[in-house]
Amino acid sequence: MKNPLGSLLSFLGLKKKSPRLELSPRLELPEGFCCRFSLAQIKAATNNFHPLSIIGEGGVGIVYKGTLHDGTIAAVKRMRFSYQGRVEFKNEVRLLCQLRHPHLVSLIGFCVEGSEMFVVLEYISRGSLADFLFGIGKDYVPLSWKRRLHICVGAARGLHYLHTGAKHAVIHRHIKSSNMLLDEEWCCKLSDFELSKLGPPSMSKALIRKDTCRVVGTYGYMAPEYYLNGELTEKSDVYSFGVVLFEVLYGRLNLDPTLPDNQSSLLTWTKESLREGTIHHAIDPYLKGRIAPECLNKYLEIASSCVH
Repeated sequence: MKNPLGSLLSFLGLKKKSPRLELSPRLELPEGFCCRFSLAQIKAATNNFHPLSIIGEGGVGIVYKGTLHDGTIAAVKRMRFSYQGRVEFKNEVRLLCQLRHPHLVSLIGFCVEGSEMFVVLEYISRGSLADFLFGIGKDYVPLSWKRRLHICVGAARGLHYLHTGAKHAVIHRHIKSSNMLLDEEWCCKLSDFELSKLGPPSMSKALIRKDTCRVVGTYGYMAPEYYLNGELTEKSDVYSFGVVLFEVLYGRLNLDPTLPDNQSSLLTWTKESLREGTIHHAIDPYLKGRIAPECLNKYLEIASSCVH
C-alpha cells in the first residue's frame, strides 16, 4: 500500500485536496503573521504563572492555561531557556504561523523578552488522545469505535496536509497519541511542532540524512530507518501514525514493560496475534464485538502498511 494516509481517508470517503502553501525556510520570527505579546501580558494571562494554571509539562517546558486580554482562552507554553530551546521555539513559531488547517493546533502568538520565550496556542479542552486511550485524565471514558475512527481520520487529514499541502513537505517528527489533542467536538489536532522539519520539494525522491539533522523523537514511535540510520522522510511520520493506529485498537501504550515479554512491545504482539489469528482476543476489551469484521480487516491492513 503506497499511501496509507490516503487509503484511510479514501476508505471512509473523506479524502480532500488541501491548498498548497509556499513555506519560508528562514528562522526569523514572523512579526507580521501573528501577535507578539509582552511579558507583562503573558504574566497577566497566566495569573503570574500560578501553579493551578499548569495543564502540562514536558521536556520543552511548562504549559499554562491562560486568559488573554480579549477573553480568549489560550495554552501558553513557557519554553525552557537553552540554545536548543531557542532553536525549537523559533522552529515552532516559524512553521505554525504559516500553517493553517482544522486538524493542526493554531498559533495565536509568541513572546520573547530577555531569557523568557513563550508560544501562545489555541486551547484544546479535552486533552490528548493518550488521556482517553490509557485512562490518564480525570474525565476518562472509553472511546467508542466510531469516535476512535473519527479521531484517526482527523489526525490523518492533518498529517496529509503537512506532507502535501505546501511546496516543501513538513515532517512532524513527533507523532504520538499524547501529541494529538481533542477539542469539545472530538476534533483531533496535531500539536508540538518544535522538532518539525521542512523536507525537500519531492519527498519521494530524497532523504534528509543523519548529517543534516539529529535523531529526535520518542522511542517506540520512531521508524527504524530513522533511529538506526538517521534517514528521515515523510514515511517516518507515517510509521509513527501507524503505531498510534495500533494503540487506538489495543487501548494500550506501544511499549509497556509491566507486561509479559512477548506483549511488552505492541508491534511485536500485534504481529504475533495476527500470525496466530488471535487478534480478536488481543484488542481493547471495550471494543470486542463492536467492530464489523470487514472494517477491522481494512483498519488492520492500513495500520500494518504504515509500519511496514
